[in-house]
Amino acid sequence: MTVEPVTLRYEMVNVRPGYLMIEQEEHTLVRRSYFASDRVPPWEEYREGNAFWRPQGAAQTFQFDVRDTVTGEVVPFGELAGLLYYACCSRDSTVYRIGDLAHDQRISLYVAISTEDEEGPVLMPAEKVRVLNALFNERLKSPGKKVLILPDLFGLHTQITYQQIAIDFGLTSME
Repeated sequence: MTVEPVTLRYEMVNVRPGYLMIEQEEHTLVRRSYFASDRVPPWEEYREGNAFWRPQGAAQTFQFDVRDTVTGEVVPFGELAGLLYYACCSRDSTVYRIGDLAHDQRISLYVAISTEDEEGPVLMPAEKVRVLNALFNERLKSPGKKVLILPDLFGLHTQITYQQIAIDFGLTSME
């Protein structure tokens, strides 16, 4: 009996190591975050017009794009800061309660947290969230196990620290 190789529809491509940088404007206290592919996190303060930006934190991470192996289309994920596992949220939060119920059904719940500009988080389109779900779910080896990634419809970017955001090592090892 021969086992047919599994063809995966999606694959991570253009994987780039770097840092998620968090900075704050000195006068307005507006916060923003972005990905920097530098070998060392950029810690310099700088002026942008009348705004004076200071680094607040850096977290080692990576960015990636996703290629559809059927169509060849490459979907960029430049706005993805990371995935937040439900259990990192407050026990009385909506996300935690949903994740706890999902866990009973062998579903691991994550929330896709986006980078922020001066107006707030960069919105991740639903189609990109669908691609993330397909990418991670088609690599699961445990029967009956699922991953559910939701967009941040909960305002979590205002309630968490960037140190809580991570892409689960078990998920990324499935690339």
